[in-house]
Amino acid sequence: MLMLPELIVIAAGFIILLLDLFLAEEKKNILGTLAFAGLLIALGRTLFSFGQQGELFGGRFVVDSVAIWFKIIFLLAGMTTVALSWDRLTGKTTDIASRMKHRGEFYTILLFSTAGMMYLISSRDLVTLYISLELSTIPLFVLVAWDRDNPLCGEAGLKYVILGALSSAVLLYGLGILYGLSGSTDLATISQKITHSPALWLSVAMITAGIGFKLTLVPFHMWAADVYQGAPTPVTAHLSVASKAAGMAFIFLLFYRVLGGAFQEWNILFAVLATITMTLGNLVAIIQQNIKRFMAFSAISQAGYLIMGFLGPFPEGLPSMLFYLYAYIFTNLVVFAVIIFYANETGRENIDDYRGLSRTNPIIAGAMMLGLFSLAGIPPLSGFVGKFFLFSVASKAGFHWLVGVAAINSTISLYYYLRIVRQMYIEPTMEDATTLQISPMLAGTIAITTLGAVFFGIIPFFYETINQTVAASDWWSVITATAR
Repeated sequence: MLMLPELIVIAAGFIILLLDLFLAEEKKNILGTLAFAGLLIALGRTLFSFGQQGELFGGRFVVDSVAIWFKIIFLLAGMTTVALSWDRLTGKTTDIASRMKHRGEFYTILLFSTAGMMYLISSRDLVTLYISLELSTIPLFVLVAWDRDNPLCGEAGLKYVILGALSSAVLLYGLGILYGLSGSTDLATISQKITHSPALWLSVAMITAGIGFKLTLVPFHMWAADVYQGAPTPVTAHLSVASKAAGMAFIFLLFYRVLGGAFQEWNILFAVLATITMTLGNLVAIIQQNIKRFMAFSAISQAGYLIMGFLGPFPEGLPSMLFYLYAYIFTNLVVFAVIIFYANETGRENIDDYRGLSRTNPIIAGAMMLGLFSLAGIPPLSGFVGKFFLFSVASKAGFHWLVGVAAINSTISLYYYLRIVRQMYIEPTMEDATTLQISPMLAGTIAITTLGAVFFGIIPFFYETINQTVAASDWWSVITATAR
């Protein structure tokens, strides 16, 4: 059944919600196990779907290789978030202030958001596409403001919901213009009927602004630092990867499947957005002291690299973006897993607080260093390989100056990532530093994500697998058919 992975995730969410009403507090640890199991079963079913293509509801729901790769990303992000939040939801943290309540509702909302992301990439209709995006986004508003007793958390939730609602309104207006130009909500029909006009440019601008909020593209990034800092750290980790992947899925469907043939006319837009996004993100990250705000600007700069894959269209663009998304997810979650571990045990979130971590917890510090180096693009880690493929796409499109700008920005990013490495390995250990105990769940998460960050860099066949499976879908034929 084509929709079975989504139904499994939704069913798991409802089961957890019902069990939460009847289970005693001491027995509610099983809810996390059920959430993880539901996502794992859905992941297994999704992997089993490779090579299968089909559609439901008159073509409004489609499964192909591209959709499967994105769904794997969403499920992996959801599973990792469950693992990262485990200690905080079960109260197994040394720092009492970092504990979270209402685990049943937390897992349910997280699963529903994941299901929305999975429906999004399979949507082939403007209505289902927008509804899926809102199903994935609205639960995130709740998760960001989860700790209602924390003023920073409440402020983050308020800013996120206000700016998120504004971006959704702008996006919906842009989609409405597309409908007005074509008279249809079907993506394939729209791609055939739209003609170049000022109204189309206005629609593209509004859609870019709306989805730029999800991707933290400059100048639509203003929410990121405050929300990343105020939200519970597992939620911040989820935002940094899953929300960004959902935004990439949305913009892929609109710009590749609907407007793919006209890319040459506005790829300069993506080049400019990539330039200002990676540059501002890198420069502002240099002066950050709070590590969550630091990661917010790191995520902004990474978004600039990601959208370089839209400079085309070329068959290599989508596989390069998908590969970099996988590399980014593993790499970013390594860093966030260490941040969560350290905050759980000490309650500290400033960069200076990591002084001497290599002497108290050398393995954890090593994992953190690998994650940071991969984000900076140091070979042979996966971040370097991913950037190499994206830079190749930009170069093939003729944007050699952008490749130069991106290379300079990667050098700048190495400086501020090394700030944390310096604190861990060079600066003297803090006076009250002790060897910190790590839970099996967090230890396993750090180990798996670290292996992923290294594995995708040194094993080349993963990109080839993405390239071959994606080539078997119809995405490229759609673009060539709509070329004008």
